[in-house]
This record gives sequence, C-alpha cells and structure tokens, in this order.
Amino acid sequence: MGQQLKTRIKRQRRKAYIARKKEIAKAAAAAAGKKKKSSK
Repeated sequence: MGQQLKTRIKRQRRKAYIARKKEIAKAAAAAAGKKKKSSK
C-alpha cells in the first residue's frame, strides 16, 4: 500500500509542476506580446 502513496504524491507534484510551468509560459508569452509594459 505504501507504494501506491508514492505514485499518488508523484502525480500530484507533477501536476503542480506542469501547472506552474504553464503559468510561467503564459506570463512569458504575455511579456513577449507587450514589450512596453514590463512589471519587473
């Protein structure tokens, strides 16, 4: 049963990682789209 837990956690972390990556990509695309406005 312990093995199942690990895979579940892994899947959760992977999903979170992908979501974060997607957000970063979206932000980068937005930044590339409008060069005039830079928040950083």
